[in-house]
Amino acid sequence: MEFRDFDPSDYWRLAEIYDTIFPERSRSIDEWRFYDDSLDKSKYYFKRFTCLSVASGEVLGFGEMWNPPWMFHPNKFWLDGWVDPKHQGQGVGAAIYRTLERELKRHGAIVAWMGIREDMSRPVTFARRRGFGEKMRGWESTINPSHVDTTKFETYSEKASSAGVEFSTLERELREDQECYPKLYELVQTAFRDVPIADTPTDTPYEQWITFEMKNPNLVPEGYIIAKHHDRYIGTSVVWRLKKEPRSLYQGLTGVLREFRGKGIAMALKLRVLDFARTNGFDNIRTFNASTNEGMLAINAKLGFKRDSAWITFEKNLA
Repeated sequence: MEFRDFDPSDYWRLAEIYDTIFPERSRSIDEWRFYDDSLDKSKYYFKRFTCLSVASGEVLGFGEMWNPPWMFHPNKFWLDGWVDPKHQGQGVGAAIYRTLERELKRHGAIVAWMGIREDMSRPVTFARRRGFGEKMRGWESTINPSHVDTTKFETYSEKASSAGVEFSTLERELREDQECYPKLYELVQTAFRDVPIADTPTDTPYEQWITFEMKNPNLVPEGYIIAKHHDRYIGTSVVWRLKKEPRSLYQGLTGVLREFRGKGIAMALKLRVLDFARTNGFDNIRTFNASTNEGMLAINAKLGFKRDSAWITFEKNLA
């Protein structure tokens, strides 16, 4: 085996290997390129390398390490490694990890994380044997919006309305409010600070947020719901299209400012996303929640979201 820096010509093979391992999370080449190109590498470290067979030249897998912008520390890194299933169990993953270890040492890493689906016993054992312990876990959940009778939950929208809350969309707000982006940025960063994650949340810089979220070609402005109290943005629920699943949506952050919680707003936001999805022919919504996010898990359970296998965040202290 040999290693070299990732080359743009490798994208097709990266997408092929990743989709083979995670068909339920498939990504197009354009999506891979967007995420790579959008990260501000002057602030956040990012390194991906390619593992090849010396004999055949075939790409066997990939490894990468990077600083997560939402919990940024220059010496804390997220690790990813993917090996073609045809070559798993042959030492490729171990070789990729050794290469990542050298990079971690070179950059003075104090913490490393990796995410592994709990039903993937070989990678789970691999991580534990290398000193990683479980930090947290969460579930990906799905729902068919046509299977939800949203009229059963009208009391939540009524409660929100009685508190002076109205609902809009990103599409409408961009037309009507010149301060839409700054107001939405402040809301998203504030709400995200209460989302359970592996480390202390950090605000994503404004320009990075604009590039990652507002300029994301998969963003659905007409389905991105915003809750308002007068002119103030106080809650939101964001959705993206999935290029390889044209009838599916991914629901990201659903968040409400602390002082407005308990007024039915989060449920009302979710209901409006479901209505949008059903009306526009989407037959699947996917979302992800930490196991400790009891409030949002309760909302999803009421609506009928079905949990898939859990994802475990593993952590290794290197200091």
